[in-house]
Amino acid sequence: MRNSIWLATATGLLGATLPAPAQTADFNLTYHVERTPAAKLSIETCGAEVQKAAGEAGLTADVRSFPGELVTVSGGAEGSGVFVVQCIAVDDTTVSVVQGIDYRNEKGLLGSFADGAIAAVKAAAQ
Repeated sequence: MRNSIWLATATGLLGATLPAPAQTADFNLTYHVERTPAAKLSIETCGAEVQKAAGEAGLTADVRSFPGELVTVSGGAEGSGVFVVQCIAVDDTTVSVVQGIDYRNEKGLLGSFADGAIAAVKAAAQ
């Protein structure tokens, strides 16, 4: 009897902690990763190029900097989606991670921005 109560209790607790089945995705993610020699592209230049591209696209942008380690630029367009760009210093490499999330099933404004932002980062490294 005691074992069956423990089993019922454990099953109930485990069931409560398991995630509910995933629902239909109501977003679209555009994702890019680029590795560039730091001598060609600093994390500061990477962040500045993304901030400039966001302004040109009419998107809000917030920049956070952790000198010598990371520059993060994030923002978006209310009701349309968000973007997050991380410019990361890894040894002698700048890693650029660009994410555009559209609040719909198809690629939209933020996905297109992500494509343009990575293109701007690549062009700055030339």
